[in-house]
Amino acid sequence: MSFAVEREADVVAVRGSLGPDATPILCAALHQAVRDEGRSHIVLDFSGCEGITQAVMLPLTPLVTWYREVRDVRFEWVRPLDRALARLFVNANWAFHIDPGRHEPKPHRGGHVPALRFLDDGGDGQDAILHRVMELVLGHLDTTRDTLKAVEWSLGEIMDNVAAHARSPVGGFVQATAFAKSNVVEFVVADAGIGIPRSFGTDDDRAALRRAIAEGVTRDPARNAGNGLFGSYRVAVLSSGTFEIRSGRALLRRVSDGDLRVGEEPAPYRGTSVRCRIGLADPGLLGRALRFRGRSHDPPYDFVEREFEDERGDLVFGMRETAFPHFGSRLGGKRVRRMITNLLRTRRSIVLDFEGVGVFTSSFADELFGRLFVEMGAMAFIKRIRMVHVDPTVEGLIDRAIAQRARLGSGEPDPA
Repeated sequence: MSFAVEREADVVAVRGSLGPDATPILCAALHQAVRDEGRSHIVLDFSGCEGITQAVMLPLTPLVTWYREVRDVRFEWVRPLDRALARLFVNANWAFHIDPGRHEPKPHRGGHVPALRFLDDGGDGQDAILHRVMELVLGHLDTTRDTLKAVEWSLGEIMDNVAAHARSPVGGFVQATAFAKSNVVEFVVADAGIGIPRSFGTDDDRAALRRAIAEGVTRDPARNAGNGLFGSYRVAVLSSGTFEIRSGRALLRRVSDGDLRVGEEPAPYRGTSVRCRIGLADPGLLGRALRFRGRSHDPPYDFVEREFEDERGDLVFGMRETAFPHFGSRLGGKRVRRMITNLLRTRRSIVLDFEGVGVFTSSFADELFGRLFVEMGAMAFIKRIRMVHVDPTVEGLIDRAIAQRARLGSGEPDPA
């Protein structure tokens, strides 16, 4: 990618398309303006930016927050001239974290969990973000329960490292994106803490990053919790994904078909940034990746058990609790249908509980129930899906959607 980061006085201007290699240069420009020149007002000018990803912006977020909250630096954001890119900055919460006085945080939209902040207490904020990312994967990608567990374990461990080791005064930041075409999820976790080399008590930054992904670097051998970043690294690489750590002056990077490389960066990164890209095609990923001391690790009390299993171990999908935000659109119906399809890979049957649901749109009903009926076939649909607490109005919408879709078939145009 061709890019430039230019600084003049209190303006840091970005030009062109920025890939991950732009991160240290962008961070160095901030460091020079604030630390070396003592400026208390920084303009981040993205008007000339033509492309950027979460791999660049998420690591920048805790640094900007640290300068603002710890060093009392005021930041101003100049939006890209490209309208689509400007919307991305807003919808991904990058604009909010740069200049919270002028922008509001955005909710979860589409195949994306925007940049979210959690404090380093390992509490509800961290759990809520993990929940949102799991819902993102379940609703936008094709996955098995074991693969979902592998993603959950990886993200949870990386976030736990912020709580346990980073000592970041501004906590940690997470962002995740689901890529439906390639069936891949990518998340980035970053903080503005002491960094991995300092946490290991060494001046050798590259050796510290290598040690961080070594097996046995753990705070709780019984649970395999905190096993360095070894398990997360294996999940990414064995799934044909990418794993990247940036801390201090070192960058560790490994793609599935390449060698592990640990190089020296042109400028130090304050804190730690971890980028993890995981493919979901391998149903045996959990057993292959999470092996510690020669034994497979199966994380207990996973997302599916917490959110969808009742006391008897049956799957119960609460339509009001889980599907309510999506009742108004065909796109929402598609997302809920994928969630149910993924859950049915883990059990022979599922209960859809409509308690508190009085109505939804016909397009939602067709996309969810009509298409699901045709995809599964009448007998399988009846045997594997049970509906309870169904309002008569809702029942009528479901019956109509199934009847219309059955007549048209899954390949016909959508009913009006």
